Amino acid sequence: MLDNEQIVEMNENVMKCFPEGKIVLLDGRVVDCYPRAGLAFGESVGQPIDSKPVKTDKEIEADMVRFIKNAFFFLANKERILTDSRMFLCPVPIQCGMSISGFENPTLGIYIQWWERCEGAMRTGKKGRRSLLYKLSGSSFSGHNSCGEVYEDGSTKNVELRPFWDYGKSFIHINNTYKSAKQKYQAYSLQQVLDILDHEEEGDCGYEHTINQQMQSHAITTLNYLISGMKIRNEELAHRYEELEKALFDERVLHFYDRYKDMERRIFAEMERLHQQKHDLEMALRRGDSSNQDYQRQIQIIIQRIKEAERELAGFKDEEILKAFPEQALQFWRIESYAQKLREK
Repeated sequence: MLDNEQIVEMNENVMKCFPEGKIVLLDGRVVDCYPRAGLAFGESVGQPIDSKPVKTDKEIEADMVRFIKNAFFFLANKERILTDSRMFLCPVPIQCGMSISGFENPTLGIYIQWWERCEGAMRTGKKGRRSLLYKLSGSSFSGHNSCGEVYEDGSTKNVELRPFWDYGKSFIHINNTYKSAKQKYQAYSLQQVLDILDHEEEGDCGYEHTINQQMQSHAITTLNYLISGMKIRNEELAHRYEELEKALFDERVLHFYDRYKDMERRIFAEMERLHQQKHDLEMALRRGDSSNQDYQRQIQIIIQRIKEAERELAGFKDEEILKAFPEQALQFWRIESYAQKLREK
């Protein structure tokens, strides 16, 4: 499954292929937009329409309250908002307090897509109380944060998020995707969006069913991400286990082979001495310095020791291999070949 950064990158590339007047949702849907020039209504985030006055602090505060109090209502009307670019681009005056840029001028559609795609942005407490994250405030460096969540009744609560940067990063990626669109196209105000949605409703709009569906869908998506992450982690652990197992095996091979080479050098040195003693006895016999009886007695001792040394070396190959590698039927020549390759690295 693609993460938020990959999705945004993909859609940025897709948006480049479309002409002016289009935005692409994160699910790939294309939505028509309405240019700002000559508008009789709407606002552009950060650049108010000339015919409308700049909002006062009191009006901005009212919009903040309006957004917070109606957050779940907006979520319940997700499909309607996402398919109308003027609702999608509706400015939300929540300024996230971050140590980096990328959180400026969010919109209603950005929040809805972030709630959908960011793990933990839709929350259900132990007692079943549901909430949405609406404010991010903290340091991307230290991770210290004090964010905000809003409940269905409009009440809010400060919450600390861990790991904080995962939330901030996903918000930045989605917000920056629509940076140019927020400057070029028409946007309703929050009050206009509420008026339109209220006017379009006929009786019960299925709020509870829609919210349940959204929360369950988010929970499933979150679980899928977790499962995907667990699979990746399991694969990483399995790979790490294989690496450690191989390293341990390599160490055992080298340890065994080094012991064998030490014994081989010791036995070869002893056999060289024995062959030299045998040669010296033969020369002494020829010179008459030793009787044939003494020669035969000593030569038999030397020959016997040579045979014992040869058996000792051969026995080490067979017996010590079984002790060092009891779970594997390995032949000495394979160990020797593998050890030599390891030494060459």
